Amino acid sequence: MKKIKFKVEYNYIVVFILIIIIIGFLSVRNICNFYINDEVDYNEWNADLGNKFETDIATTFYDKFQYINLNGAIRNILGQHEMNGVVKLNNGYLTVPMEYVDDLTLQVYVDNVSKLNEYLKNKDIKLLYAMTPYTTGKYDNQLPVGIRDFGNDNADRLVQKLRDANVDTIDFRDTMYEDGINHYDMMYKTDHHWTTEAGFYAYQKLEKYIVDATGCDVDDRVSDINNYQIETYKRQHLGSRGQRTGKYYTGIDDFNLICPKFEVNIVSDDGKTGSINDLILSRDCLLKKDYTSRYTYDYVLGQSMFHYKNLSAKNNIKILMISDSFAKAVNPYMIMGFSEIRSVYNIDASELSFDFIDDYNPDIVILLYYTDNAMLVESYEFDFVD
Repeated sequence: MKKIKFKVEYNYIVVFILIIIIIGFLSVRNICNFYINDEVDYNEWNADLGNKFETDIATTFYDKFQYINLNGAIRNILGQHEMNGVVKLNNGYLTVPMEYVDDLTLQVYVDNVSKLNEYLKNKDIKLLYAMTPYTTGKYDNQLPVGIRDFGNDNADRLVQKLRDANVDTIDFRDTMYEDGINHYDMMYKTDHHWTTEAGFYAYQKLEKYIVDATGCDVDDRVSDINNYQIETYKRQHLGSRGQRTGKYYTGIDDFNLICPKFEVNIVSDDGKTGSINDLILSRDCLLKKDYTSRYTYDYVLGQSMFHYKNLSAKNNIKILMISDSFAKAVNPYMIMGFSEIRSVYNIDASELSFDFIDDYNPDIVILLYYTDNAMLVESYEFDFVD
């Protein structure tokens, strides 16, 4: 009996070694392509193992995504709340907890925004700071026992400092709560982004602010959801956190595309003319499911982050949007609502110079940052701030 048992165990060891050898051999092509051609067997998440060579092997490991899926499935069955730097909230949403940002750092950001605000006031230009929701809810954090997350605390203190400096603010975390909206309905489970529905909601609030501030008229079809058709793509989007945990850890997000049933004639910087459906919304990546990429949101809405004029606008209001990718869900409606919108990524905030403002001459400047990006110094390094 001992001999038979030994043979069985021996066979298992041999089979295991053969599997490792085969997978290792299959990975040789990937590591060669990585070093010679800079090609990566794509997946959003790459392990950092400290040692560069080990990290490179893990990055290019054959069919890496399937191992992430297997790891996530096992952790899901075992009820584990952490994987690859991602925390699963009690309701299944995935987040990456933030560290505490001290008041002195926040004050530097506020001082820069305040200087921008004073400069714009002298030119009769309005400035609005819009705080977007954070994955972990302010009023219902759903954090597992033992997990600390300072994202909302950081955001609360930043918003209060901005208000103390007389900067106009909208905090969508608070407006959603006041409007009885479930915070998590506005966020993707597997991504850090807010949903397309949240982008539409944010537009409604921004439109009201701009109308109140300027007295302008806006096409009332833009803010009425009844004038849109919602296309639902089931289990389409595996976001930035889902890339680290696989498709079995908490599931896959549906993706809703909100399409206007009315026509608005817009023109891009390169002279292309058409409707929102023609120039802004892209369905190409929705035709095929690709769970190895988190870019569904970015690919569908990414064209909204450029410079557009609305030839059908009922006003002559020009908007300058300084934002990160959260604006991609808002800008399609801004383009339909106002005469002109120009976007600058927050990491390029240094583009905001005297000449830039003078040349574009906006009526409203909006700073709209995801909480993570609201804590980055690059978001506030305006050219005219010493």
